[in-house]
Amino acid sequence: MRMLEEHFREVAVQLIDEALQESSLDFVDRVSAELPLIAIAELVGIPVEDRRKVFHWSNTMIGTTDPDFAGSPDDATTAAAELYMYSNELAAQRKINPKDDIITTLISEHDGDVLSEHEFDLFMLLLAVAGNETTRNGISHGVLAMIENPDQWTKLKGDTSHVTTAVEEILRWGTPVNNFRRTATCDVDLHGVQIKEGDCVTMLYPSANRDAAVFADPFKFDITRNPNPHVTFGGGGPHFCLGANLARLEMRILFEEMAKRIDGIELTGEVRKLRSSFIHGIKTLPVKLTPQ
Repeated sequence: MRMLEEHFREVAVQLIDEALQESSLDFVDRVSAELPLIAIAELVGIPVEDRRKVFHWSNTMIGTTDPDFAGSPDDATTAAAELYMYSNELAAQRKINPKDDIITTLISEHDGDVLSEHEFDLFMLLLAVAGNETTRNGISHGVLAMIENPDQWTKLKGDTSHVTTAVEEILRWGTPVNNFRRTATCDVDLHGVQIKEGDCVTMLYPSANRDAAVFADPFKFDITRNPNPHVTFGGGGPHFCLGANLARLEMRILFEEMAKRIDGIELTGEVRKLRSSFIHGIKTLPVKLTPQ
């Protein structure tokens, strides 16, 4: 983990320093998307130079209701098929030339079992899409929150020891996933509401993350909020996000290095949100960065 942190920090510093050279830039495209894409590509075993393919496929599959990303549901199906074909090509290469990466681990036999091609494809889709989409949007919402709450940005710049609680507040505030649906496996009484076995239950994470019964002043962005029992990664159990620690690591490193290198963050254009009931995404975040 220490080696990962050192490498991700080098990547983050390079991205920030390059962004500071621009008079204006789209933070989503140049920074928010790049760090998670590079991280997931290197961990999974996707050539880093192919990361923009993953970016395109991910946007198309997630953005089925956004005309900027997908003209129709068929576009999402095509993107998934292209990702599957690409993943199978990488798997074939690893069978000949194994490497120290997740792809090699996934195609290897474990206790006599091996993933089917379909299982491998679905796992790659999960890693490629969930591994970059949510972190990218979490970072973008964090930057926007700092712009809209400059006192909090000043506080973080003045004391980067706040970065850990700042990341948790960004995750609560931004909540990249709007909802998931689960199926009840047994009858249950939940606070007087009867849920029967087989019933579908939709969980609205942004609502839970602004529950006044749980959070004091829930509509205030406070980077020192502690405790912060948000449910952005789920509420525990088998559906808890597998990539939670990786996302936290990437965000902590990036915001810590930003606070050391960037003085001012100013909007230079319209913030464009993803048209989606599923993902709380930011498509473009045009900004001007002022160095310290």
